[in-house]
Amino acid sequence: MNARLLAVAIAASLSSAAVADTILLDIPDGIDSDIIWTSGGGAKSPFLDISSQNLNFWDSGYGTPGVVYAWDLPNLTNATGILDLTAIDPSTRMLSSVTFDISGYLNYESNSMVRVYADNEMIFEDDFSFAGADGLETISLSFAAASNVRIELDNTSPWAWTGLDNILVGSMAVPAPGALAAFAVVGLGRRRRRNG
Repeated sequence: MNARLLAVAIAASLSSAAVADTILLDIPDGIDSDIIWTSGGGAKSPFLDISSQNLNFWDSGYGTPGVVYAWDLPNLTNATGILDLTAIDPSTRMLSSVTFDISGYLNYESNSMVRVYADNEMIFEDDFSFAGADGLETISLSFAAASNVRIELDNTSPWAWTGLDNILVGSMAVPAPGALAAFAVVGLGRRRRRNG
């Protein structure tokens, strides 16, 4: 195989390896989810682990059928619920995007702050206010490949009535080091022939 064909073959394999795959995390009675998970435990997909702190799930009454919401610890108001998504093997597949719905409960007023981190770097922060279940917003974020994504839901009103649902996690395959090295060598070889 000549250098040009080899370069095309490697480039094709790199682009196909970079195709994103997604997993939908839903609440225990959710429909059409790839992973049914609970806040008390967690779950494992083919490429990520799920864990959480200070989150409970609720079946109905929100803008979507089932959410996780941050609960206040005894004698502590405004507790922050934390959802951690961690790549199982970041040398082969990393996280590249996250999308989720956020809504209120019944007709209660709720205020909250949502923060999203990729490998401990904040990539999103915003305040949300809902006057009940009628309000629903979808947050969609893409970022450079990360081994960990953390979503924080911080209650800023006395009541924990803001919930998250339909958490869609995108992943990206990491090209094998050998493929990248071969691609670089082919590129150097072609450049030398042009200049020589």
